[in-house]
Amino acid sequence: MSGLASLEHNSIHPMRLLFRNISYSNTAIKRISAEAQPALCCRHASHSSHSWLTRQRKDIYKKMARYDNYRARSAFKLIQIDDKYKFLKPGKIVIDVGAAPGSWTQVICERLQLSKNTITRNGAKDKSGLCIAVDIAAIPPVDGAICLGNADITSPFTQGSILTWLDSRQVDCVLSDMAPNCSGQKSFDHTRAVNLIKGIIPFTLQVLKPGDGVFLFKLWNGSETQDLVDSLESRFEHIKCVKPQASRGDSSEIYVMCRGFKGAD
Repeated sequence: MSGLASLEHNSIHPMRLLFRNISYSNTAIKRISAEAQPALCCRHASHSSHSWLTRQRKDIYKKMARYDNYRARSAFKLIQIDDKYKFLKPGKIVIDVGAAPGSWTQVICERLQLSKNTITRNGAKDKSGLCIAVDIAAIPPVDGAICLGNADITSPFTQGSILTWLDSRQVDCVLSDMAPNCSGQKSFDHTRAVNLIKGIIPFTLQVLKPGDGVFLFKLWNGSETQDLVDSLESRFEHIKCVKPQASRGDSSEIYVMCRGFKGAD
């Protein structure tokens, strides 16, 4: 028994898995709380719009992202997951899929201790790590990362570019925070998110390092989650569905953590 089933067997539902929060000093929290709120007129807004605006104002992770110079609150999701599993370390080679606007890329470069001085024509100096960020949208530059914006990772051209940067090296981690544009129809959006992940699995299996290779990806939980997890069980030693505390409680968002890559056929 594994995947989601194993979690339920252990009486821990995947949607209830929470990681410890990031500790911040009382002073920092007071500074954040005291920050002036933007003047927004909601008089004619719908109830759902008003609720969304209220949630945005109260979003502590959004405020912390601004103070810590992260481009999006999603940075804290990766921080919390890595605090638990500790897969981002200096010297690692990481591909960040769906990287725009670059918040995960920022965290990766911090934890791999990468800077603009670590990048060379061959991707990295000596045994320093490497971060390749890919997105179909533009990615503003991130110091220490190779950013391939306006690039579809499923295309042979983009994959060829990544392989060139890798220079015959294998990848320690493939991380994906990508998601389709939300239509508001949960089952439809769930299927599209699953299909996005299915699209990157072949290349992931091609480049990932056997042994301790990590594949982490986001899903909106739904009817096809278990089948996707089951399809990966023969490839990885350990699979868990996790929900970091920075994920909103009312969201179906989960992350699937696959560890111990067994190698491609």
